Amino acid sequence: MIRKPQDLKDKRITIMGLGLNQGGLGVARFLAKAGAKILITDLKTEEELGPSLEKLKDFDIKYILGRHREEDSKYLKIARKHKIPIKTDLDLFFQLYPSKNIIAVAGTKGKSTVSQLIYHIFKEAQKDTILAGNIGISVLDILEKINPQTWVILEISTWQMEGIKNRKFQPQTAVLTNILPDHLDRYHNYKEYIRSEKLIFKHQKSNDNLIVNYDNEETIKIKKETGLPIYWFSTKGKIEPGCYLENDKLVFQSGKYKTTFAKISDLLLPGLHNLENILAASTVSFIHNIPGEIILKALKNFPGIPYRLEFIGEVRGIKFYNDTCATTPEATLAALGSFTEHPIILFLGGKDKKLNYENFGEAIGKNKEIKKIILLQHPDYDASLKILSALKKHLDSEKIILTSSLKVGVEAALQQAQVNDLVLLSPAAASFGMFENEFDRGDQFNKIVKNLK
Repeated sequence: MIRKPQDLKDKRITIMGLGLNQGGLGVARFLAKAGAKILITDLKTEEELGPSLEKLKDFDIKYILGRHREEDSKYLKIARKHKIPIKTDLDLFFQLYPSKNIIAVAGTKGKSTVSQLIYHIFKEAQKDTILAGNIGISVLDILEKINPQTWVILEISTWQMEGIKNRKFQPQTAVLTNILPDHLDRYHNYKEYIRSEKLIFKHQKSNDNLIVNYDNEETIKIKKETGLPIYWFSTKGKIEPGCYLENDKLVFQSGKYKTTFAKISDLLLPGLHNLENILAASTVSFIHNIPGEIILKALKNFPGIPYRLEFIGEVRGIKFYNDTCATTPEATLAALGSFTEHPIILFLGGKDKKLNYENFGEAIGKNKEIKKIILLQHPDYDASLKILSALKKHLDSEKIILTSSLKVGVEAALQQAQVNDLVLLSPAAASFGMFENEFDRGDQFNKIVKNLK
């Protein structure tokens, strides 16, 4: 049963960061309804936060925008010194609703698609299901919709897991899609980042479910690191218990039970990485007793999700794809692997997360499908400089077009492209500087493409 948040009434609460991606908005809305006295501080200006502020206009909230005051920041130090709680939305959610029906999805890449796929399959099976978390839906926004039978599909980031590590997070079912180098601008080293991703199963017990990628060099090590029973998924061959690819068929096997539930030709999502996502979501579904025919039906009508190899439209016989959420070299290479029969004009560049682009430059140089590179430039875009340096070692400079405007870049791509070519936004870097975030980058790309004549 959901606990009532009466103890929040008249409590003085500072929310540091409202943002535009619903998370801070969900927290603010929930606390305001609970009667808390709220101060919101954000580095973004009132104009930048317009859409979020509009949705909070009916609440009595104090704002400090365009900066974080020193007096607000020092509250964090004072709070820690005096053991005053510093909460995340997830921390508060689990305090109010300690549900056991949690399916949590973590990993560097693929967690959004896997979360959406699980949700889609569960809804097809007519299960009471809610989707929330690091997917732009605050868990506090969906709190009132949950009852004891509800399945909560929770996409969870390393930051969120770090924020609730003292709560000993124990999802009934945990999925770890993969671990790849990322966010090294925020972690001291790759090992620390790996440790954070593995928090997903740290407090699980033997009667919980853990689903792990067998094909990833970091996640396969988990079988030696935990005594937990593991379900695997693999595109490289038979592995049980779990889901795997056998010739062109998708198979689930556990003990003596084995079933073929789909063929590659049944699937709408392109690319090997999406096949991994499908196997991960299907494994979760079989574990929770959803029949193969329902899983297949859901896979056949799953449209994909925005910003991840999203088909935007066709102009003059040229197809445009939005993969703005590809913020690492590995994600961009996975996207390129989805298109092997068409010349590609590729948008790259952005802000660095202390990632290595040398192998990326070599891989791009070997890819015969790449016709041109449109490289985004901005004073903050240090990743663009690293990408340019790596590309020049393996690619003719005439193939690289530099631009400080996404609109100009799209127009240049249209001039260079011919019928049956693809234009792909898959930047391999963060977006901050030229854009608010990767979603803003994707939205601007979509708008520009849709306005092309």
